[in-house]
Amino acid sequence: MDIPYLDLPPEEADREVLVWPVPYEGTASFATGTRNGPLAILQASREIETWDQELGIDLADGLRFRNLPFFRPPVSGPQRVQEEMREALRQHCNFGNDCLLTLGGEHSVALPPVEAYLERHPDLVVIQLDAHADLRPHFQESRYSHACVMARLRDSGVPLVQMGIRSLCREESEYIRSRSDKDILALFAHSLPSPAEAAQRIRDFLDQRPVYISFDADALDPSIMPGTGTPEPGGLTYQWVQSLWTHLLPGVRLLGLDFCEVAPLPAGGVVSESVAVKCINRILACAFCLEPGGVSGPYAQA
Repeated sequence: MDIPYLDLPPEEADREVLVWPVPYEGTASFATGTRNGPLAILQASREIETWDQELGIDLADGLRFRNLPFFRPPVSGPQRVQEEMREALRQHCNFGNDCLLTLGGEHSVALPPVEAYLERHPDLVVIQLDAHADLRPHFQESRYSHACVMARLRDSGVPLVQMGIRSLCREESEYIRSRSDKDILALFAHSLPSPAEAAQRIRDFLDQRPVYISFDADALDPSIMPGTGTPEPGGLTYQWVQSLWTHLLPGVRLLGLDFCEVAPLPAGGVVSESVAVKCINRILACAFCLEPGGVSGPYAQA
């Protein structure tokens, strides 16, 4: 099944983004349906304009997209899924140059892409947007659960910026506190600074290191992202997130990103997958098309 992301004409562009749909939800622990997320996002992308009025940027001018084959998850368990994901990535990607956009599926599918970038970029920092810390050493007898993905990255020493966290166990909270401002910068949902202040704190933490963005749909408030496996009230607002990228990403070296945990609503509503596309497009526009200094000129908001 080949549904091109954004359905742009095949023209020359400065940067190519590889789009990898990974419809896996084998460790889902609450609502199901995230296996349908990648296809829903691809379908929604064809209905979303590539022009960003606030930024004065058209993704069609600077980016081209190429779909990788849909990943076919084996049924032999999450560890085998991740092994086969690693093998697929070795076949299709050059992690020295390619920007990979992975569409999940549950959040555990973020681990192999990050590990692949980490081999080439050992100073990589992961920016995680999520309702949950995902720092459990194991969950439901698996080290490869969606609730453990950031714990596995911490096993490799990967520094984390966590935004929107509002649901975690006591042990995760204590771990974050013990590593705060050393290996983890946590911006909890209940005490978020302004987008500009958050961007400055993150930039200070990054200190010129390259970035991978892992975006769990449940980071957003369920009022705008109802279609997700584990919704939590009190989430990030759309305006806050979209503004953050304009302050943060120009001048930052973004290597790759994922958007996970979209579970399309069975009644046919398309708001969740449409919001996902808008969030992905803003990240790409700010990282690859927007000049350092953020929004300025005739398209800047007052």
